[in-house]
Amino acid sequence: MTLGESITDLGYIVGALVLWWAASQRKLATKGIGWVAFCGFAAGIVGAKLTQLLSEGWPTRVPVGIAFDPKAGGRALLGGLICGWIGVEVAKRALGIKRSTGDLFALALPAGEAVGRLGCYFNGCCYGEKCNLPWAVYQHDAWRHPAQLYSAAVSGLVFVGLLWARRRLKREGDLFLLYLFAFGITRFGLEFVRWREATFFGLSPMQWFCVELVGGAAIAWFVRARRAGNG
Repeated sequence: MTLGESITDLGYIVGALVLWWAASQRKLATKGIGWVAFCGFAAGIVGAKLTQLLSEGWPTRVPVGIAFDPKAGGRALLGGLICGWIGVEVAKRALGIKRSTGDLFALALPAGEAVGRLGCYFNGCCYGEKCNLPWAVYQHDAWRHPAQLYSAAVSGLVFVGLLWARRRLKREGDLFLLYLFAFGITRFGLEFVRWREATFFGLSPMQWFCVELVGGAAIAWFVRARRAGNG
């Protein structure tokens, strides 16, 4: 196992530890929440892996058996987020848990990403666009933005900001909406310094997703505020 792979795995561990700490703070550190967290992280890892492999042409252009290689895939954050959310919801329904758990993941996700992006840097994946800045790094036969380090720093700042905001937000679920909003805005900006395979009207598919994510989070926040005001 390479240094980058070890750091990436450490990112998952950090995310899980932060989630359990957040659950303990809210007196939600139960066996049921533990299973929800496990299912969320497991589904997220599988989703990230499959999404990456599909984008590379699996199973037609890429051997079918590569899906069973633990070193293959696993870098598609979007697929990981979506599948992780599905895994959480399925686990909650199976266990009969109706309380919102999003606020726990709001802290765990940026904490894990802050560490995991350092693994991306050493792995050489998720690299940046070409540039000639003094802090450029040589990756993939060119001097490029250290996009992975930018992402790690931004995720760390998002985590610190959410940590500060968590005691100031009274409604359960608002912290997760704030995370979605922060993730969407910061990732939209970071895409401009990341290497992008394709664009549509000048924006990458991830940027269009970020636009939808921020819009959806803003609408959900507005609706929740209206309901709270009428309640």
